[in-house]
Amino acid sequence: MATVKINGKEITVPDNTLILDAARDAGFEVPTFCYQADLMGLGSCRMCLIEIEGQKNSSPRA
Repeated sequence: MATVKINGKEITVPDNTLILDAARDAGFEVPTFCYQADLMGLGSCRMCLIEIEGQKNSSPRA
C-alpha cells in the first residue's frame, strides 16, 4: 500500500495505483484527454498536469 497526499488530503491506495485514479477515488476530478487505464503511463503527451513534490519530472503513477 502507498500513502499519498493530494491537495492536502492524505489517502492510502494499493501499490501501482495511477495518480489519476487515486485523485478520482479521493473525490478530485482531473481533466484528461487520452486516459486509458490499460496503457502504461508514459506522460509523453504532456496534457495531464499532475505535479509530484520532490520530483523534477512527474509521472502519472503513485
